[in-house]
Amino acid sequence: MEAQRNFIVILATLLLMVCLAPAALSDVSSGDIVDSTNWEKVQGLVPDSVLDWVKKGDWVIEARDLNFDLGDYYADFAMEALEKNKGRYHVDPNNGIVHADTGRPPESIIGLPFPDVDVNDPKAAVKIMHNNHYMQYIVGDIRANYHLVWVGRSGFEREVACLWNQAAMDGWPGARVRSNPHRIEKLATLLVLEPFDIAGTAVMLWRYLEAEKPDSSFGYIPAVRRVRRMSSASRSDAYVGSDVCVDDANGYDGKVSAFEWRFLGKQEAIVRWYDADPIRILRTEQDEWATSRDIKEIRHGYREKGWQGEAWAATNLTWAKRPVYIVEMKPKDRYYNYGTHYMWIDAQTFSCNYKVIHDRSGQYWKTYLKGDIPCESANGSVKILTLGTQQVVDDRTDHCTVIEGISHRNSYVYFASVDLNDFTLGGFQKYCK
Repeated sequence: MEAQRNFIVILATLLLMVCLAPAALSDVSSGDIVDSTNWEKVQGLVPDSVLDWVKKGDWVIEARDLNFDLGDYYADFAMEALEKNKGRYHVDPNNGIVHADTGRPPESIIGLPFPDVDVNDPKAAVKIMHNNHYMQYIVGDIRANYHLVWVGRSGFEREVACLWNQAAMDGWPGARVRSNPHRIEKLATLLVLEPFDIAGTAVMLWRYLEAEKPDSSFGYIPAVRRVRRMSSASRSDAYVGSDVCVDDANGYDGKVSAFEWRFLGKQEAIVRWYDADPIRILRTEQDEWATSRDIKEIRHGYREKGWQGEAWAATNLTWAKRPVYIVEMKPKDRYYNYGTHYMWIDAQTFSCNYKVIHDRSGQYWKTYLKGDIPCESANGSVKILTLGTQQVVDDRTDHCTVIEGISHRNSYVYFASVDLNDFTLGGFQKYCK
């Protein structure tokens, strides 16, 4: 009897140890450096693909505390909207935004439409994604230079210089003074500047507020010398031969109603940040706000002497713990190149930190990663939260494309001066060479 009792005690102790093990192992503190020797520290805090990179010694995670309060990086109008918009809007059967009291689409929205997401709401994932999109509109119109950098196992291969222009037709006060008879949510153009062989390649987007109305997309390829209408599925094609598609920008830059969404949970995660401190933004002569180029340079493994990890692993980013929502997304278009994706989205900023991409057969394919950065003016009167760096790792081809955004050679301009005529078919053609 005594032996049986001892066996039960031992068994109960072992079961308790098994139950507690994941919580004990997944514990990262500021100052921790996580690599192949202690990868268990981030188990469950990063996607399985990222965990696998750390286990193999390809990536190293250096955890730090963030020296800023993310709650400060909302414009005044957006802060007010966090209160005003509580319970103000619902999601209709088509996943469009409607007034909670009338069921009709709003004429315009200021700030985040769903500041109080209920995780038990069947439409929680859809609301999270609408917030994800509107978070990008509260900084007004954007003009951004960036580089796509190809990196293989052996290191740097090539790069492409691009220009992104975006007019936010909703989400911020400046949008309300514009005529918007076609009920546009946003307008955008993407132009390749270099190298010479593909310079002039361009894409233009018109996104509509009506959930049931698909995007209008147009493309120009210099070899054809014609502007062509593009299908929505073509936004999932590899962009100019990179590992990235147009819809990968900011995690997901497509229309919310083009996917089926499912909320999977909320948890702690460790995610990338450009730095632990804010960077400076400067006022331009046009009364815009631009990021300074006097900032640190993000370095990757292929540029670090003696680096033993992956050539495309960023070696000097900050990793910090954040609460995230995890949502599942499935394309409705059977011609869309990706299958199911899983997005890890910050529970406060609604910014996508990770996107794990599967192919249409359900097999794992790629992982998208992003690092955000807060920006502020010299006197602290203007504060903006924006993306700092992005990359897509294709584990199937063992290749990566780094999207170098804010850097020593690229500036992002917010509340930018844009000409809406540039987003017409006639205006678009002036970019096409």
